[in-house]
Order: sequence, then structure tokens, then C-alpha cells
Amino acid sequence: MRVLISISHPAWAHQFHNIIKLLEQKGHSVKVLVIKKDRDWEVLDEYGIKYKIIGNSTGKGRFQKAVVLVYSTVRHLIEAIKFKPDVLIGRPSPMMATTSFLIGKKNIVYCDTERSKEALFFSKLFSYKILTPMYYRLDLGKKQMRVNTFKELFYLHPKYFKPNSKDLKLVGLTSKDKFTFVRFVAWNASHDLGHQGMSDEEKMRIVKHLEKYGKVLVSSEALLPHEFDKYIIHVPHTKIHSIMSFAQLFVGDGLTMAFECNVMGIHSIFTSEMTSGASDELKDIYHLLYVVDDREHMVEKTIKKIDELLNDKDLKKKGQEKLKRLLDDKIEMNEWFVDYLEKEVCK
Repeated sequence: MRVLISISHPAWAHQFHNIIKLLEQKGHSVKVLVIKKDRDWEVLDEYGIKYKIIGNSTGKGRFQKAVVLVYSTVRHLIEAIKFKPDVLIGRPSPMMATTSFLIGKKNIVYCDTERSKEALFFSKLFSYKILTPMYYRLDLGKKQMRVNTFKELFYLHPKYFKPNSKDLKLVGLTSKDKFTFVRFVAWNASHDLGHQGMSDEEKMRIVKHLEKYGKVLVSSEALLPHEFDKYIIHVPHTKIHSIMSFAQLFVGDGLTMAFECNVMGIHSIFTSEMTSGASDELKDIYHLLYVVDDREHMVEKTIKKIDELLNDKDLKKKGQEKLKRLLDDKIEMNEWFVDYLEKEVCK
């Protein structure tokens, strides 16, 4: 089986790297195409996965994104014609969906983001199957298949992910140190248009308050003022999850990182209204996620929730108990996905 996959975000590289390796171990041929975004190619480098760069940007603003879309679709089509894939996989992508239609092959994708309207439009038109979490808010029709997992379990399931306390040395910590992990996104993705995060002053108020409970590690897509320098961390992409796994709490507007902490048994405070069906499940069923979406009182309500959680001496223990229930409920997705591809393509 010949499999084509497109990567245009670091999270996609994390999500599919185990599947790529499983496919190759079973003798299948995989070609990875990369559109540069947030140094996503470096994640593949660290995982030892070969790839071909076919674009240097996903674009900014509607006009530039439209131009990039046309160019990228042509590049995907050219590579697909040369590679002759049996199936195209990945996240919902206008380029991959269109390419699959033009070459007459199946496109099987996983989506947990209801806000990816453009990608979903093309996927609904041309993709063969759209896999979604169980609590996905949209009905995508007959092409949708709900699967009992979260995308973060593709790469953070205990079968594949083993935290290493030695990685804490990269940020000057040990496993005995208490710290909070904070994430701020840049709000420049296509599905972020029309939304914005907290001001720099609001971000600093939250960081300063968190310092009362231990060290604060900040990861930020956007450039922050120099007063944040002492908090910002720079570590290899494949070490970040190991470091996060030892945090006492996550705070921020990065939904993927909030979920990543949740599937490692860490409670998260998500500071945005940009939620999803998966966040509904993690909030209402597993009680690992707390959402603060009141823009007017964002800082005050976030600080109140921080105090409530970090004053609970059993917070870590409760998180691990909730995680056990979550893992018991969910399927291991990597082998399931590869098996599904083999059955659908080779039948």
C-alpha cells in the first residue's frame, strides 16, 4: 500500500508519526509532504521521519491564504501523480481532498476541530471518510465516523509515550519541583480569524499569580515583551510533552496543549471561548478541563480557578484517577487506524 500524508502544523506531525512508522514497519510505502508552519518540519526531524517540503507558508489573512491554497493544491497534485498513492491520509485539507478527487483515490482524515470550515467543506465534498471524536458537535453526514478517542492519544497513549523526568533538566527543574505550564497561541490560523487572546498585561497578571505556587513555564506562538523572557522555554519538540507531564496545572488558550495535559492526567484551565466537542467531553465527562470564556472578566475568573485547583493537595492524585477512567474508555488509535486503512484500501 502506498500512502500519501500532508503535514502543515506541528500537532499533525505529533499525531501521525506513530502511524507513519507503523505503516513502514508493515512494509507499506509512505510519502510525507510538508507545508512549513511553526517549524513543523523540525518535529518530523526529531522523530526521524523523511519528508518533502512543498510550501513555505500557510499564509496570513484571507487573500494570502486563498493564493497559497491554489498553489499548494497544485503542488500536492504534482507529488501525488508522481508517487501514485493508494490512499491519502491526515487532517482535513482542501489540497489533499481535491487531489484525492482528481486522481481518483480515497482520502481518509481525522478531524476534531469544528472551526476548520474551509477544510471541512472540501473534505465533505471529496474525502472518503472523516473520523471525529464521539462528542464532535457537527453532523458531517454519511462520510463521518465517530471514533472513541482524542487526537492527543495518537501520540500520548501510554503504549507509545513514556515521560522521562530527566527531561526536566532542560528547563532547570527536577521531578520534586512544582510548576505550572502556560501556553499562549498566536491567533493567526484560518479558523482563528475574528478572534483574539488576552492582552500582554493580562497574560502577565496570570503568570505573576501562578508564581505564588511554584515555577511558571511559558510556551508562546506569538512574540511577547521582554518581561516574559525568564518564563519562556525553548526545548526540543519531542521533549515538550515529557516536561508537561510533570506539571501541576496547565493554563492558557492553546486548546491542543490543554488536551495534551488532560490525557496525561493534568487538569487544564482553558482561557478562551474557542472550544470544541472534544473539550465538552473532557470538561463534562472526565472533569479534567475547565473553561473560562468570559472575555470581560477573564483574568479574575482564571485566577479564582487557579486558586481553587492549586490549593487542593490531592489535585495530582485526582488527575491520575480521572486519567485511568479516560484510558479505560478509549481505544488505542494507531493500530486501529492502520488496520482500518488496510481493510478499506486492500479489500
